[in-house]
Amino acid sequence: MTKPSIGMFYNAEIRHNGTSRRFIEKLHRMGYSEAGMKRYNRPENINTHVPIQKHNINIFIDDGRDDISWLPPKPNVAYLIDTHLGYNTRLNWARHFDTVFVAQKSAVEKMKFDGIANTHWLPLACSAELDVTGAELCTSNVIDKIPEREWDVIFVGFLQQGTPDGKGNNRLEFLDRVFKAIPNSHLSVGKFFLDTSIRVAKARMSLNISILDDLNMRFFETMSHGSCLVTNRDVQGWKELGFEEGKHFVGYESDVECIDNIKNYLKYPMNREKIAKAGHELVRSAHTYEHRINEMLNIVGV
Repeated sequence: MTKPSIGMFYNAEIRHNGTSRRFIEKLHRMGYSEAGMKRYNRPENINTHVPIQKHNINIFIDDGRDDISWLPPKPNVAYLIDTHLGYNTRLNWARHFDTVFVAQKSAVEKMKFDGIANTHWLPLACSAELDVTGAELCTSNVIDKIPEREWDVIFVGFLQQGTPDGKGNNRLEFLDRVFKAIPNSHLSVGKFFLDTSIRVAKARMSLNISILDDLNMRFFETMSHGSCLVTNRDVQGWKELGFEEGKHFVGYESDVECIDNIKNYLKYPMNREKIAKAGHELVRSAHTYEHRINEMLNIVGV
């Protein structure tokens, strides 16, 4: 069967390390050549430089910018990643697309209530090629040997202090409390892909603090790295995706519970590694970007 031709629309000026980058790389690995899958930078290349080819489907991926002065040709699809951070802006975008996918489960009914009937939940995921384990790093000759677990807990990510409206988790304050209680901790800011993999491989546990209740990228990526994930349990959607607290990840509600759970699992390495292994097997078997792309293309009938 001939693969459909896909147009990908996003701007990499702010970030080229998020979902759009992972979609592009996965499409290439799935056999979509440059002839069958074209990326368009928005809006400059679209408006002035690169003529838009005719594609079977045109996919816009939320790139973190709040402006959208153009529309991908139809048939088109929007994958909105940050409805939890700028819902009204993304609702306005959604009105111009044939099909809308949202990464946050809570946004589905909200979008439908606001008139976007063809809205679907498409959670974020992991990349088996980019979110790798220490053993996989070694096998691919990125490093010479599997790293030792030298840190008790690690956080890799941005240090947001909540959301613009004053809601959401303050990562800076939360990490300050956790790191004071767990001195053998490590923080990495502005690291992605293999740089993240190398660092997470050196940690016994990996901490996630979602900004609100969103099931974010780190939830899936940490498990793919093979580290024991410690995350706020109020993130929405993990039960529906088959995850179980205590089996695939360690949950917490407060900084006190987070610290207590980290200390507890540091005492029992076999239990900790068992959770890391179960989480790793589940995300690799059911929650990669290949799974998400196939689901998207099936829903839109391409």
